[in-house]
Amino acid sequence: MPRLLPSTDRPLAARIVAPPSKSVTHRALVAGALAAGQSEIVGPLDARDTRETLAGLEALGMRASVDGDRWKIRGCAGNPPGGGRIDLEESGTSLRLLTAVAALGAKFSRIDGAARLRERPLVELTDALESLGAPVTQGGLPLTVGGTPFSGGEVCVAGSRSSQFASALMLIGPCLESGLTIRIEPPAISLPYVEVTRAVMREFGAETSHPESLTWRIPAGRYSATAFRVEGDHSSMSCFMAAPLLTGGSIRIEQIDPASAQADACFPDILESLGARVETGKEWIEIQADGTVPEFDLSMGHAPDLVPTVAALGLFSKGRSVIRGVEHLRYKESNRIEQLAVNLRRLGRAVEIFDDGLEFGEADVFLRPAQIETAGDHRIAMAFALVALRLTGISVDHENCVAKSYPGFWNDWESIRR
Repeated sequence: MPRLLPSTDRPLAARIVAPPSKSVTHRALVAGALAAGQSEIVGPLDARDTRETLAGLEALGMRASVDGDRWKIRGCAGNPPGGGRIDLEESGTSLRLLTAVAALGAKFSRIDGAARLRERPLVELTDALESLGAPVTQGGLPLTVGGTPFSGGEVCVAGSRSSQFASALMLIGPCLESGLTIRIEPPAISLPYVEVTRAVMREFGAETSHPESLTWRIPAGRYSATAFRVEGDHSSMSCFMAAPLLTGGSIRIEQIDPASAQADACFPDILESLGARVETGKEWIEIQADGTVPEFDLSMGHAPDLVPTVAALGLFSKGRSVIRGVEHLRYKESNRIEQLAVNLRRLGRAVEIFDDGLEFGEADVFLRPAQIETAGDHRIAMAFALVALRLTGISVDHENCVAKSYPGFWNDWESIRR
């Protein structure tokens, strides 16, 4: 249903606790499911996408239980029973990671999802699995995978549309008799997410090496069951961090690691380049700014989930501004390049789309409120909540899309104005 977004006429002086990381929760669930024994994921993100991963692992034969902020999963020691029929709705991360896990299954499994998920890239992963000897149907969803053992080896995977293909393969590497060597064909985007995968694997006892650029080696071995605590999410906090650039004042994000391997942990540096002052502690980040946004030219291929937030700032930038290197945003929950441009133009700023990004026209324009078309995309809704702080009268067409990654977003967003 539509939602009118709040605005403010005074500088912020806010504190907010970061929700748990979505990307880390997904990976920890998979590592726990492949371990020997029972793992406990402490403080996971409880959202629609992570629930899809949990349910998918159960369908593959792992036993799981939820007890408040502790999710327990009994692993299969690298040998999933398989045989599941899995509907992953709209979760792209669940699709890529669970396709690889299902390939290990003793029985074949069937995986499907919603209409948009059927459109999202997968062939790079299925081609890689097939080259290793895993049986998998081609042509996208619905697909069947698993039922025939394969031993691993060396595989090359395209990296121009998602790093999740490499992460999915990496996560199953310790379960393969010959281990796995993964080479990513350039151009490679979102590589920090591969480092997040390696960090999670390390916590579950599986080491990887990075002998040369775009190459990773994962020896045969096993995951060890553990109690794993999920860190705060930099992606979901980006619009909060950016808010002082539109309102002035400050915001302090708590329970978040400034030194995280998450791709979007680079955002404070980007905000500093735009004139913000950034202070950090062991588990907090504070952003202070004067309510202005300079013109900018940013390449964002390493951190694509930040692009909607940066585009929201671009609406108010003082000159012509550019976001580049994000062609792969066309394959997210929506075609984010197109969806951002549609909504930014509706608000009154000229925006030009080019092959891999957006360019904002001259700043001397009259901005006007409008209803934002989210296309069901959680990142679009959050980004335009940021815009609404400064431009009164904006609404979004589907407020519930944020449940995909941050069910408490609207309550937290309202709280920063108090």
